[in-house]
Amino acid sequence: MRALVLGFCLNVLLAPVLFAQTAQGDRVERLLEELSNAPGPSGFEGPVRDIVVRELRAAGLETSTDGLGSVVAVLRGSSEHPRIMLAAHLDEVGAMVKFVTPEGMVKFQPLGGWLDQALIDQRWIIVTGKGPVTAVSGLKSPHLTPPEERNRVTPRDDIFLDVGARSKEDAASLGIRPGDPIVPAGRFTELAHGRYLGKALDDRVGLVIFLEVLRRLQAQSAKPPNTICLVATVQEELGLRGAHTAVQAVKPDLGISLEVGVAGDHPGGRPEASQEKLGAGPVLYLADGAMLVNLHLRDFFERLAEANHIPYQTEVTTGSAEDSAEMQRFGSGIPSLNYAVATRYLHTHSSELDRADLDHAIDLLVKALNALDAKAVEEIARF
Repeated sequence: MRALVLGFCLNVLLAPVLFAQTAQGDRVERLLEELSNAPGPSGFEGPVRDIVVRELRAAGLETSTDGLGSVVAVLRGSSEHPRIMLAAHLDEVGAMVKFVTPEGMVKFQPLGGWLDQALIDQRWIIVTGKGPVTAVSGLKSPHLTPPEERNRVTPRDDIFLDVGARSKEDAASLGIRPGDPIVPAGRFTELAHGRYLGKALDDRVGLVIFLEVLRRLQAQSAKPPNTICLVATVQEELGLRGAHTAVQAVKPDLGISLEVGVAGDHPGGRPEASQEKLGAGPVLYLADGAMLVNLHLRDFFERLAEANHIPYQTEVTTGSAEDSAEMQRFGSGIPSLNYAVATRYLHTHSSELDRADLDHAIDLLVKALNALDAKAVEEIARF
């Protein structure tokens, strides 16, 4: 049985290798599935970085990394300036091993913004030096739960991971050590009506956008009128750390973070908290918890969307922050925008998006990059 469990876990981590032999669907869907299934919590982004570097090099671009591990590639257009930074983050919310109890139970430190109720009674993968180990976040049976606790959310400090070990020494024999990364055990799948379900869509969606935009720009006859810096950042979920260092290396004139938006179109959602809906087009963030958009940049995207009959939606929220905030603060300040695909159930084991929104986001961004010449960026940056 143990061999079967380890075999299943190895399949999870080897999905990028097996993917080309088993996946169905088109190029965008296949890439999103591969990226979604790959493990990459904050600070442990290696498997996801490898996929992105592979794709960038296959497109003929040289890649480099900064001191934190963010990836930078440059697509040179017909002009050195303006320099446009497209940023999408490699990391997903996850956890790391804190210590193992004498009974062999794993205590963990969350990495990123988890709700306590999203942590309990879920399957996880602990990525160890000996290979992946499957775990479950244990939940007491109702038979053992006192009446006063039955409606209480289990606080994260009380949650543990059960790997089947009989002791601390047994867990160590499986390769489990403090500091090992932990990721949700979830598999990408297609729902009805062209909607996708998967872990880590935040922000594997952004990575798919910039890789597909790159492919389309290279396929067109004319070069874009700018230099496009494609940046896959690390540790976004821990405070935009990767963007803070990467923007200093890129030195952009304008920045766009490619993200998922927080859709609230489900029972319990409120427009006061989120105005986004699946199927309504890409999202232009006008305000979030860390930035206000440059209104000239907003107007530029809205005019372009309307002229090309591409649906779009806007969002004003205070509950999040994205890499665009670090780009906006670079140097003496540059125009930046958080550009997103509406997504339900963020920072859980399974998030959902609408494929049509992803396609429209790619279409509009290609048109924007072909229109962001020196004059356009100068006008956007003018007050």
